[in-house]
Amino acid sequence: MSFDGLFELEKSRIDHRSYRYIELNNGLKAILVSNLKPDEDVPEESLSDSDLESDGAESLEGGDIDMEEKYISDKEAKSAAALCIKVGSFSDPLEAQGLSHFLEHMVFMGSLKYPTENDFDAYLSQRGGTNNAWTGNEYTLFHFDVKRKHFASCLDKFANFFISPLLSKDSTDREINAVNSEFELAYTKDSSRLHYLIGHLSRKDSPYKIFGYGNCKSLREIPEQSGTDIYSLLNKHRKNFYSADRMTLAVQSKHRLDDLEVLVRKIFCDIPKIGLSMKNFQCMEPFDINSFAKLYKVCPLSIKEKLRIVWILPPQIDHYESSPMEVLSSLIGHEGRGSVLALLKKENLAVSLGAGVSCTSDFENSSLCTIFMVNIQLTDYGRDHIFRVCGILFNYIKILLHSALTSTSTSLMNGSVCNNGAVHENHFQRQHTFATYLPEYQMVKAANFLYTEPEEAEDTVVNLANMLHLVKPEHVYSGYRLLREPNIQLYIDLLKLMTPNRAAIFFLSSTFSSSLKDDESQLEHEPWFNVAYQKEAIPEHIMSEWMHSKLNDVDQQLHLPYENKFLTTDFNLLDSKNDMKQPVDLNLEPGAESRLKYGHLWFQQSTRFKCPKASVMIHLWSDIVSKTKENMALHTLMVYGLNQSLSTITYEASEADLIHDLAFRDNGLRICVSGFSEKLFCFYSTILDHILDHSEDLSKEYFESYRDAVRQIYYNEALKPSVLNTHLQFYILRKEAYLIADLLNALKELSVANLAAYKQRFLSTLHITIYAYGNIKKLDAINFFDYTVKKIQPIPLPTRKLIDASILHPGTYYLRVMNCNPNDVNMCLVRIHLLGESDIKRQCYNKLLAFILSEPAFDYLRTKESLGYTVYLRYWRSSPGGTQHSGISLVVCSPANKYSIDHVAGRMTAFWRQLAPRIIAAMPSEAFKTSVESLISVHQLEDPNMMTEFERNWDEIMESTADFNYREEC
Repeated sequence: MSFDGLFELEKSRIDHRSYRYIELNNGLKAILVSNLKPDEDVPEESLSDSDLESDGAESLEGGDIDMEEKYISDKEAKSAAALCIKVGSFSDPLEAQGLSHFLEHMVFMGSLKYPTENDFDAYLSQRGGTNNAWTGNEYTLFHFDVKRKHFASCLDKFANFFISPLLSKDSTDREINAVNSEFELAYTKDSSRLHYLIGHLSRKDSPYKIFGYGNCKSLREIPEQSGTDIYSLLNKHRKNFYSADRMTLAVQSKHRLDDLEVLVRKIFCDIPKIGLSMKNFQCMEPFDINSFAKLYKVCPLSIKEKLRIVWILPPQIDHYESSPMEVLSSLIGHEGRGSVLALLKKENLAVSLGAGVSCTSDFENSSLCTIFMVNIQLTDYGRDHIFRVCGILFNYIKILLHSALTSTSTSLMNGSVCNNGAVHENHFQRQHTFATYLPEYQMVKAANFLYTEPEEAEDTVVNLANMLHLVKPEHVYSGYRLLREPNIQLYIDLLKLMTPNRAAIFFLSSTFSSSLKDDESQLEHEPWFNVAYQKEAIPEHIMSEWMHSKLNDVDQQLHLPYENKFLTTDFNLLDSKNDMKQPVDLNLEPGAESRLKYGHLWFQQSTRFKCPKASVMIHLWSDIVSKTKENMALHTLMVYGLNQSLSTITYEASEADLIHDLAFRDNGLRICVSGFSEKLFCFYSTILDHILDHSEDLSKEYFESYRDAVRQIYYNEALKPSVLNTHLQFYILRKEAYLIADLLNALKELSVANLAAYKQRFLSTLHITIYAYGNIKKLDAINFFDYTVKKIQPIPLPTRKLIDASILHPGTYYLRVMNCNPNDVNMCLVRIHLLGESDIKRQCYNKLLAFILSEPAFDYLRTKESLGYTVYLRYWRSSPGGTQHSGISLVVCSPANKYSIDHVAGRMTAFWRQLAPRIIAAMPSEAFKTSVESLISVHQLEDPNMMTEFERNWDEIMESTADFNYREEC
């Protein structure tokens, strides 16, 4: 706990920022965050009105706010703000569904004080800032970030969206089209479709039935048919709901709290307070359980076999201090020995399981109810045995309920947990009961929370503004991260509601697209996304078996987790005197020749973030990976199988905040381990031993499941126009790249023997690159490298071949591919300007050009031409290393049922050949200078946490030059 300003905030021990909570006279609630470090200060001079005006904003009355620009440190941190309004699609009128989402779009189109359309976007973009917004069921949130120098002027523009938005009638049609384009992009996502199907199955008068996305039909056609003036309705909606007392604000900047408070009070005090009482949704029963709890066979658009089991529970928002959803999610969703997933995998029924509630989702965790979901990705065998899959889940929940009921600890019942002491690593791990699990869970959550690193400024304010609606101000960080008041009776009450006869089972299978649609008369349809489904009652004998199974009959392989052997007890930091500004290659030191022949060991001790954690990246590269399409498919299959078999082992560590990532990257196998330093090597050695020793992925049964899952991944990537387009770009621009169709064809012919042989060949000859960073000693870093070599014993490859770009002769190349998904009306066009091999100077020119043109491209193609929701222009360089090609890409995703490819391509060409040269030629010197300074500041942002610095340095290590000063030089 630490006392900051006006309230006692629970925050991480390594969070140096200071906080203040205030309430304005109009009812707006705000959290102010100063990220000045203890040894930093701001200048005494105040920012005058003329300074603000020269920054492009009208003056603020009273120039006593200290906002003058100063290089406080070598690197600059962005400032950010977020405003969250307690209104969302639940409040949409039935005659204009999607109105809240539409309003979110419209307020960004200018204000009375700043009437120029798209002014805020342009102003931010020119100064290296970004902004976004989203609309949920009960909340709408707006946010932006920008350089500290421009924060005051941007905050004033931002506030005026809510003081007096212009809501120009001229923008109405264009923004309805933008909303519709956003809907079209969501239309093909099965996650969105299932979301709206669940809402569709709620009671007739339930707010869950409202179509929150909105589209041309709901916002234009239906209002016109009923004689409703959508523009008048829009203004009424804003005046009724965009009230200051419904708003929470979070701001973060490198300024003193007193200065931030003066600024916020001055700018946001004019937001009107409407005074209308908020609608109480809690009095509603959104779902009729008897009608809802059925089996739903759903036709997906992508290739998948999936189960989603859903329970509707009472709202749990007010019980956050007991963490009911987090506790139950951690038990039902755990993946270690004794878990539901472990048994499903053993019986070859499923490959993944996720359980729980996203507590910041106002769909799953609303004021009406809590929607608890279990998502299971099935194998083909599991697809034919879904009742067995569900039965295993229901049996496990019975085990949890029995364990909770038989808990005898009165301390737990009274909401007080005593720590039984650290659980030490030993050869015998006891199985938990509900009573013993909670103290460990509480201890793990506390340790993780106390050493949580600060996020980026924009992520911080988004989280704070949202959380202010959900928890007490002092709990905005800890609310869903700590277990304060364990309440076994609450957990029991919820588990008693999670019975088979109260569960809705959604079964998505690719086979339904043909089998169910053969008899259209049996199908029902969700009206907005046109989701086809068939509703069935669970057979009586199956339901009876689920409901009346006895604990003695339950599979003995199901049980609560074991005590966690990865718990950390040592949180000490190394001596900061040995900290290093940049990584060094220890294999280049004298006496390291025996290691150097195997590759490179980069090391960097860093405790500047005061966090007792470290991260180690291990990259194993072989020259066989990309030689053939068969090898590429085998490598993907190998990595997928390793991840599947590892989950049972690594999940326990993840609960103790030891995180791993095993991925196919840079034509090799990349293993990353991060977390508390004490157990990091133990964790890594466990992973590597399993990679080398496990045999599950080589059995025919598992091989078929893994191959089918990889096939689904390839197919589903081909079904998405934007993803397919990216694959095609790689195919054209990179050597040794393959089409998805080639990989699918190769996958068909592979066997268990092929995979076993490939794995052996891959590991037999390697180039190893390791980067150890953070609270880690030099000898420990060497231990990681030596252990890797000793366990694998590869023939060393002296160098790692870098990925080269294809050599294309000067000219214009066209590639046009038919959309693979007949249900997707979207198309994705990319205009690529390949600029060839480039040095740092040319890369800087390219970056600056893209930086200057990105916002005008968005304004012309997205706002004015209304070509689609997704429009962006970006700079890129080939990575990693290789021949250092770079380029600029202009991307537009557009609905093909509205525009032809030729039309969209023509507008993109018009921008590039006609508008872009004029924009550059007519650019005032001051604007050019601002762009240069802003781009520099973007590249020299202060690292907010360890992972930011770690990942940036790793990117440079994987380049041929390992230039850790690249962002300063560029």
